Amino acid sequence: MSKQADRAKELLPAVMLTLLSMIQALALEFYWAQLIASDFLLDGGWPALLGGLQVVVVLWGILQVWVFYVSIVLRFTWLPSLEDALTPFFVGLLEFGMIETMQPDYIGIWLLLMGGIFALMVMTARRSLVRARREPANAYFFSQVELGTWRDFKESIATVIVLVVDGIILCFWSSNGLALFALAVVILALGYQAQQTYHYWLHSIKDES
Repeated sequence: MSKQADRAKELLPAVMLTLLSMIQALALEFYWAQLIASDFLLDGGWPALLGGLQVVVVLWGILQVWVFYVSIVLRFTWLPSLEDALTPFFVGLLEFGMIETMQPDYIGIWLLLMGGIFALMVMTARRSLVRARREPANAYFFSQVELGTWRDFKESIATVIVLVVDGIILCFWSSNGLALFALAVVILALGYQAQQTYHYWLHSIKDES
């Protein structure tokens, strides 16, 4: 392999984490500004409940995106592609859109954006792991794990479908019950993703040792 390719693989973690940390820092600053301006949280009733859950989900989602990238780029090496360089910017755009619509009146659009982030993370994980499997340096992990398929992401894909369908419905028809159901799905999905990330992190450390 050429020296340029080796250098690209060596610099990938630093470049990706530096870029993403800047985007996440801006997202958190915007999040705080929107949170302070969210007067509906003090109104009580459905607006406060749904808006409060949105606030929790957005913050959890931002943190989960960061943990996802850290767990990928620090555990594995692969030859980066143009998509690797552009994906953090698309993640940032979706996050800023979610923060901007972080209120019950825009719950439909907010769910569509959340579904977009889930879909983007699924595609990123699939693409990154396929490339990482080709690298001998990652054999410590992939020698113990079968080749992944889209079926391994069935829970995330199902989550995307639910969020998109509910988001489209709520863009045209207001339903507090449906909005609450969609938010519950997001919370369960984020909890599942956090558990999976933790599991694979421990698995990779164990195999490495």
